[in-house]
Amino acid sequence: MPPAPTLAIAIATLFLTAALACGGSDKNLLPNGGFEGKDALHGWLTVFPDEEFYKDNGPNVKLAPAGDLGGRRAVLLDLPAGIAGNQGGKLESVPVPVEPGASYHVEVDCMTWDLSAKIHAEAWSRDPHPEQKRTIFRRAAAAGRPALIMCYRAQVPSPPGNSKVWSSAGRDFTVPNSVVVAGKDQKPEFISLKVVNYGATMGPGKSYFANFRLFRLEPKPARQKNLTKP
Repeated sequence: MPPAPTLAIAIATLFLTAALACGGSDKNLLPNGGFEGKDALHGWLTVFPDEEFYKDNGPNVKLAPAGDLGGRRAVLLDLPAGIAGNQGGKLESVPVPVEPGASYHVEVDCMTWDLSAKIHAEAWSRDPHPEQKRTIFRRAAAAGRPALIMCYRAQVPSPPGNSKVWSSAGRDFTVPNSVVVAGKDQKPEFISLKVVNYGATMGPGKSYFANFRLFRLEPKPARQKNLTKP
């Protein structure tokens, strides 16, 4: 059985709790960041029909068997031979509304096991050309959202590869207040969180991911200037 979460996770959680208590929101903006309920992958994308590499990604993403992790809720990216060394596996949250110009904190618990992982937070704006081919950077309209184009990406420092122990990867970032799309200024409207699992191997491989968090950080109060004359 894999080892219990490391002290690093406890320290990171304590630090985040303290930071939020000093001026942030403790509401996780991801609707199912802990993979709860009977439909554990509700709120997550596992199949990407407009992306050639990830059309068959769905069967590689599953809720980790309880016996693997001592009952901890996590997603297992379980890649068959020939996948890790080519496209890898992917899991992505459904886009959620974002506030332009606001700062956020993102964090994920990871146990990379055989492979490595990259984690990104990506902001999306309305695509003025929905008729163009959909790609990793252009999403089709879905679930009441318009066609979207990626307008900002924040890469999270990667967790240790081939670790077989839990660690926590996270960072703060600020969403642009406006972006230029097709020559015009417009606002970011949504944000999603993505993890890609890969390795320099043609053999099979797996990794575990849990407790995806996205928090909005409150702006720091501006420092008051001393208007008293010397």
